[in-house]
Amino acid sequence: MFSKILIANRGEIAVRIARACSDLGIKSVAVYSDADRTALHVRACDEAYHIGPAPASESYLMGDKIIKVARKAGCDAIHPGYGFLSENASFARAVVDAGLVWIGPPPEAIELMGSKIESKRLAEKLGVPIVPGYMGDSTIEAVETHAERIGYPVLIKASAGGGGKGMRVVESQHELAESVAAAQREALAAFGDDSILLEKYLTEPRHIEVQVLGDNYGNLIHLGERECSIQRRHQKVLEESPSPVVDDDLRERITSSALALAKAAGYTNAGTVEFIYQDGEYYFLEMNTRLQVEHPVTEEAIGIDLVQTQIRIAAGEILGLMQDDIGFNAHAIEVRLYAEDPEHDFLPSTGTITKLEQLQDARIDAGVTLGDTITPYYDPMIAKIIVAGATREDALNAMRETLGGLQIEGPKTNLDFLRWLVSHPQFEMGNISTRFIERYYRPGAFALAPPQVAVAAGALKAIYPNALRPPDDHSDPWGASPWRQARQNIQVSLIIEGHRYDCVFSSRSGGNNDWQVRVSQGDNEVYDGLAHVWLKDSREDGDNFGDVPPSVQLQLGEDAALYSLIYNTDWDDAFTLAWEGREFWVRPAPPLSTQTLATNLRLANEDTLESPMPGKVLKVFVSEGDQVAEEQPLVIIEAMKMEFTVRAPRDGKIARIHYAEGSQVAVGDVLVELER
Repeated sequence: MFSKILIANRGEIAVRIARACSDLGIKSVAVYSDADRTALHVRACDEAYHIGPAPASESYLMGDKIIKVARKAGCDAIHPGYGFLSENASFARAVVDAGLVWIGPPPEAIELMGSKIESKRLAEKLGVPIVPGYMGDSTIEAVETHAERIGYPVLIKASAGGGGKGMRVVESQHELAESVAAAQREALAAFGDDSILLEKYLTEPRHIEVQVLGDNYGNLIHLGERECSIQRRHQKVLEESPSPVVDDDLRERITSSALALAKAAGYTNAGTVEFIYQDGEYYFLEMNTRLQVEHPVTEEAIGIDLVQTQIRIAAGEILGLMQDDIGFNAHAIEVRLYAEDPEHDFLPSTGTITKLEQLQDARIDAGVTLGDTITPYYDPMIAKIIVAGATREDALNAMRETLGGLQIEGPKTNLDFLRWLVSHPQFEMGNISTRFIERYYRPGAFALAPPQVAVAAGALKAIYPNALRPPDDHSDPWGASPWRQARQNIQVSLIIEGHRYDCVFSSRSGGNNDWQVRVSQGDNEVYDGLAHVWLKDSREDGDNFGDVPPSVQLQLGEDAALYSLIYNTDWDDAFTLAWEGREFWVRPAPPLSTQTLATNLRLANEDTLESPMPGKVLKVFVSEGDQVAEEQPLVIIEAMKMEFTVRAPRDGKIARIHYAEGSQVAVGDVLVELER
């Protein structure tokens, strides 16, 4: 076994590897940039060495510096984690040539499977299904020809690397040239290779991947599948294992394809074979020749420490596991907590974490802690939150409770978005695809519910609980009348679209359906006044129960308006309310409250265009005095491994450009001024 391992990475994965080293009695060595001098991964390791300035290109991507530190520190091996140099075959080969052990697959396997083009050719040779596409000359003329042949929409992808970098969906021919240029530019910056490929863009695919493990003695197994369909900007936000859509037959077919590919590539150590699935068919997507960000869901579902196993394999140990030994012990779910603003296209955020409170019974793999600062130089992930349960329902309940108890302040985060996501009825029923966020999420999706919805939801849970029983429950759904309960101060707490509402109902003498109602949302009072509330029985109109959706009728205060809110009871202990063209989903509140974080972002007006995020000015397309058209690209800002294009809000003339290419900007800095 190794005595000392250098971790060629940062953030939560470096902390995770350091923990595995400690458990195995191995000393760990960290490397850090100027921006990470006091970072959590530096504090988690036994030794730490400075390797350069904050930009990754001058520090974490400097393979020669990292190898030099490893030899100076007396390390036996290097673990690359994921991202940065983890899929760089040249770096892996240099590590081996330096007399160190590479904790990962052979460089030859990285080269073969790390190329989306070459790996697809191998899949074709093995008879593994692939999506129709094009893998050839990347000139715009060739790409245009084959995009027409494949048929729009098409997906542009960087041949090297992953994580959504160098990926664009193109709906029509007029978008193609700009999208190809942006994809190539992003791929070159992220992976040093601007080659791209085209694929037919499937409209509602699911992203399913298979974890494989192989030792140096020919033993190769899979660890089941993960569902990774919830994504924004082609980057995963939530993963779970097993997939709710994979049955035993599909699991056998898709895992057999994964093992065939890994075996043909001569694969050892940990890796992931990714597929997309739609309408009963699956297609090979790519292979990630490294540890995955979402490996904890497999660890929790299967019960194997993947990082420790990686290290043992690299040290020459036999895998010691047979395929028959592998099975799902639990259902696991992982969400990624990011420093980003879901209300503004999930743009990354920066800042110091000034408050952090969390439950202690969930697994949280974090790269930062209280007092640490999220900088614009690296990926904006704060932590991964992982829970497991005997069933998917148990795991979902555990995740809701965990997110309900988590509080974080400082940078903007996607915490409220995650609460919304795991409460969404379509997600709960497993009806998901890679377009889930595009289809269901909109800015303001977890905004405060109007008083009518909050009062009606509270009434259904507090006054008419039997009305919410599903239709196959043969008890009288209309049997719980207010006058029969004869209670004062009926209290109920609910989650409506990710927010907690506390309701108190007190009956009044004016009538069976007259109530004094108080509804609060945290410290804010949503409603305090009179309510006349009753159920409308569809059977009064001669219909059978279930033929017409029932509704709750509501009058608030002296308002003469009658509100009719339709509700459905398709799943246990939760329901939806439809009102004025919107659906609100409601469920009982967990024991801990869900606090709403402010997500205010300065918005540019039509004369001054402000930077929506901190970062570097990557490209300036215009000059002062130029005439521009509405939606014309003006500036590209790059930060945290993503690009954002600032476009003209109207036709006009460029009055002033404030920052040149290469400049660093903060949120709200004025980039361009248009003439008034």
